[in-house]
Amino acid sequence: MAEKRNFVRISKNIKVNFKVIIDKFANPGIPSNVSFTRSLSGNGMLLFSPKIIDIGTKLELTLEIPDGNDDGVDADGEVIGSNKLAENEFEIKIKFFDINETSRGRLVKYIMREDIKEKTQAKKKK
Repeated sequence: MAEKRNFVRISKNIKVNFKVIIDKFANPGIPSNVSFTRSLSGNGMLLFSPKIIDIGTKLELTLEIPDGNDDGVDADGEVIGSNKLAENEFEIKIKFFDINETSRGRLVKYIMREDIKEKTQAKKKK
């Protein structure tokens, strides 16, 4: 059976700061890892990583979406899969499990705008 998606997904490189959550919180004294998305939806993302992150690992995420708002979009996500792309290069599948609706709304609005831009540009090329 095909996977049913509830959100539009775009291929976009968005800067993400992330930390592993231990118990309920990430350690504020440990600096964030910085990476970029490969694709993004209102429900999760694919994240580039130089190392594998185990399935089930929970992450505290801040996405720096370029929508004119200086605040990042905060979410907590769980690793649900990974693919090795090359030596020291992995694609990590993350599903959001905690994101407030205002943040999700901002994220979805950005994704929809980018999706329309991509489709408009594709039509112009035809």
